[in-house]
Amino acid sequence: MEESHRSDGSSTVAEPFRLLGALATVVALGGIAVATVLDPTFSWTGDALSDLGVRERSAPVFNGGLILGGGVGVVYAAGLWRLGDAGDRSVALARVRAVAFALSMVAMAGIGAYDLTQPLHGPAAIGFYALITAVFAIDGIARRRTTTGRVTLAFVPVHVVVWATFLLGLWPVSGLALPELPGALMLAAWVWFVGPLRVVDTARAPT
Repeated sequence: MEESHRSDGSSTVAEPFRLLGALATVVALGGIAVATVLDPTFSWTGDALSDLGVRERSAPVFNGGLILGGGVGVVYAAGLWRLGDAGDRSVALARVRAVAFALSMVAMAGIGAYDLTQPLHGPAAIGFYALITAVFAIDGIARRRTTTGRVTLAFVPVHVVVWATFLLGLWPVSGLALPELPGALMLAAWVWFVGPLRVVDTARAPT
């Protein structure tokens, strides 16, 4: 049984972390959405999302949203770490999952802290997408006997196919924005709906 569904009272400890997960995703994705509105020249087919981080009108919102969202996400990772203490099926995998997620949030903050013109931007962006794929794989394996765990595991090949098909030139776009979007949305879906510390879990029943 996942920690969020335990009846021994430990699930109540997780509630603040659920709120932090919600805040992290809303701030990061909200910053991206607002930045696209602030930059009328932005093109979903011709630009990368990171182009929003170097343009005068959109840069503060885009970069600030990623930095703040990443910082809050690192604290949310502490909640993932505590799932091992609360009885996750595999303590080791739970801990590795938490560390990988924390590192992905550091990388996300790094995308905002080091804009497209700086050498560390590329490693931060690659690290973010690689790490969230690792989070999905680790979590999917740890919770493979649950429906939400299997959904999470399915995110892995989907994300790999997204980038493989783009790199093979099969997308009718020249920019990175659209290929970048599925990973960000899957991460939000994991935090909100299918992760072990999901925000929307009103039933608190095993899946």
